[in-house]
Amino acid sequence: MALLKRSSRILSSIVKLRSSIEGKQFSELSEGIVEASQEEDYNFKDKAAIVNGGASGIGLEIAREFLKRGLPHLSIIDIDEEQGEQAVKELRNEFGDEKVLFFEADVANALALDSVYRKSMQFHDIPEIIINSAGIMNDAKWDKQIWTNVTGCVVGTLLGLQYMSKSSNGYGGIIVNIGSILGIIPSSGYPLHTMTQFGICGFSKAIGCGNHIDRTGVKVFAMCPGLTNTRLLTEAPANAINDRFAQEYVDEIDGSSPQKASSVGKALADIMNKAAPGSVWVVENDCDPYEVIYPGNLFEIKKTDKNDEDSESVTSVRN
Repeated sequence: MALLKRSSRILSSIVKLRSSIEGKQFSELSEGIVEASQEEDYNFKDKAAIVNGGASGIGLEIAREFLKRGLPHLSIIDIDEEQGEQAVKELRNEFGDEKVLFFEADVANALALDSVYRKSMQFHDIPEIIINSAGIMNDAKWDKQIWTNVTGCVVGTLLGLQYMSKSSNGYGGIIVNIGSILGIIPSSGYPLHTMTQFGICGFSKAIGCGNHIDRTGVKVFAMCPGLTNTRLLTEAPANAINDRFAQEYVDEIDGSSPQKASSVGKALADIMNKAAPGSVWVVENDCDPYEVIYPGNLFEIKKTDKNDEDSESVTSVRN
């Protein structure tokens, strides 16, 4: 009990200190979010980046946006060699031959990913940015989905920390794990995919918080796009557990308009500096990104019986 209360006081002090230092204005919203404030843009120049799962969709648009903002060295890693080569051809035509490389690998295979990380560093030095954007949406093949979405995120992050950490001769930097809105709001039509997305958010928060950044110099956070116009979206109904789950998912997204994948790339580039370690961000409807505010302790989320007069728990999750 005392520990929880002390944690709450510490969290409150940190929030107040961060607000005073950064001059941010926070507004309470019923969904528990905070709008992104304006801050100096991240400097992509003279840096190397790796985008895992960058051959198509959101990963490709993130790569494109980073190059637009002056990134000189980019490696795309993807299991789809044909799409990867096509993506690199597009980007080279737009930004120059020397800036972009492609390596084929299963991002969830630690030995394979380590090998291509090393190859990338032979050409582009130690990365200061790693984006883990590889993911599939296929509850019918849930084992492959967990392997790609969760294991791929973990392997990409841990290997990134190994090479990027200042304690191992790296430069520090940023690792971003790309999840989806289903890591914030569950889908009854896609329960297994939902599990993987919650896992990405939880892992990113846990490894991004604490003393990790002090030791490594690497900031880790998560970006969760809302409904986005990619192949995953168009193929989702066919890849649900069965027809009943597929209909549930279709009903859930009925009336929604997917955003452009390029909007995700722009949003991520915009928050590279301002995103705090362990934070989780959402971008939806082609709008500005916002940070998800999680409760600071158990008292803020514990739901109690209204007739329990002895309860001192806080029932609101808003800060």
